[in-house]
Formats: sequence, C-alpha cells, structure tokens
Amino acid sequence: MHGRCALALFDLDGVLVDSRDAMEEAWEAVQRDLGVTVPFAAYFREIGRPFGDIMERLGLEDQAEEIERVYRATALRTAPRVPAFPGVEAALARLAIAGVKLGVVTSKARPQTYWTLAQFDVPFETVQTPEDRHPGKPSPWPLLIAASEARTDVDDAVFIGDMDVDCDAARHAGMRFMHAAWGYGSRPAGVDQLRSADEISDLARLGTR
Repeated sequence: MHGRCALALFDLDGVLVDSRDAMEEAWEAVQRDLGVTVPFAAYFREIGRPFGDIMERLGLEDQAEEIERVYRATALRTAPRVPAFPGVEAALARLAIAGVKLGVVTSKARPQTYWTLAQFDVPFETVQTPEDRHPGKPSPWPLLIAASEARTDVDDAVFIGDMDVDCDAARHAGMRFMHAAWGYGSRPAGVDQLRSADEISDLARLGTR
C-alpha cells in the first residue's frame, strides 16, 4: 500500500442513494403500460449494468426501446425524491474537506443521475453515465475515464460499489474495490468492506495499494 486515497468513486444506486422503491415504481409502470410480465425481482438482480444489457439478459431486447422510454419517464419523475442513505452526505463532506476527490460511476441515465445528485452539497470531480459512449460496467472504461477526468492515477483511486458488476469493473480496471455493506448485493469473496456509510470518510486515511 502507498499514499492515501486521492479519488473515491461511488456507484449511485445502493451506495449513495436508496432507490429501490423508485426502481420498483418505474418497473411497475413498464408492466402496466406494456404488459411485461418479468417480475421486478428479476430486473433488480441485474441492476448495475447498462439498461440495454439488462434487457438482453431478461430476454426483452425486442421491447427494449419502449421499455426504456416508459421506465425512464417514471424514474425521472421520482429522481428528485430518491433519498440518500443515512450518513452518506456527511461522510462525503468529510472526504471533500480532507482533500479527497469525489466521483460517481453509474449505469443510471444522465438526467436521473443529475437530479438525484442535486441533493448532495459536495463537488463531484467526474460523473460517468451510460450516455458517455463507452461500454458500461463490468467494462473498466467508465472507471478508467473517471480517473482520467479527475487527473488521478488508477493506483490512487478506490471504487465503492455494492454489486458483483461493480467489483468486476474495478478488477478489470486494476482499481481497488470496496463493498458497501448497506447496499443491495452480497460482498464478493475476499473483498474489503465498508460496514456503514459513516466509514466512507475513513477513506481519507486509506492506502490504495
């Protein structure tokens, strides 16, 4: 290990904000308006990937465009009221005060992402969404581009996520990964864990290698 964490990158859903109810509301709109019978639980297991990839994995690629239109319309309406997990905003503020750069790497659409992030009174050095014309997670590209935009070496960055796809993206990027225990997914074997949102601020004292 060397140095301290210079850049903390976060997944959004399940790490910074608790958006499960909003996602379920959007999926219910898809079921109601388009007659889709795939249960929300099946959709929810795939979150973290780009929306088009999820549709393929669920066998819904033929309806993907219509599904995305209905889903995004509902999700955009609910985005401003998606709550942060308790303790997250204060922990982010402590990180920023300590001089750690902050960023977000998410598979959520850009408009929803910015509406959701508006509740945080901290500066985000980089925000990566699927519209940025590079492969989404588990590809390493969103993390590598985020580090480049933040002018930080990958060795001095940490990605905090809650799903296997987050861990895979970090591994492919050669970036340290930490699992958010309060999120939606189980901790991958052998991965370090943040047990509560309050521990986010401890990243300021973390060596990255």
